[in-house]
Amino acid sequence: MIARKIQAAVLSMALLLPAGSAFATTRHHRHHRHHYSQTRGAAVGAVAGAIIDHKQPLKGAAIGAAVGLGVQAVRNHKEH
Repeated sequence: MIARKIQAAVLSMALLLPAGSAFATTRHHRHHRHHYSQTRGAAVGAVAGAIIDHKQPLKGAAIGAAVGLGVQAVRNHKEH
C-alpha cells in the first residue's frame, strides 16, 4: 500500500518537472505564445508510468500517458 503511494508521488513529480525536450515548446510565432507538445508529454508519462509500475507496465504506461497529456494540456491552456 505504501509502495503504491510512493510510486504515485514519484510519477507525479516526474511529470511536473521540466524534462528537457519532453517539455520543449514547439515553434509558433503567432503572438509569441508557447505550445507545449502534448505528444511528448504523453510519451514521457508512458515511460515513467511503465518504469514505476513495473509489475503491470501497460497499466502504468496508460495512466502515465494520460497524466502527461493532461499536464501539457493544462500548460497550453494557461498560456492563452
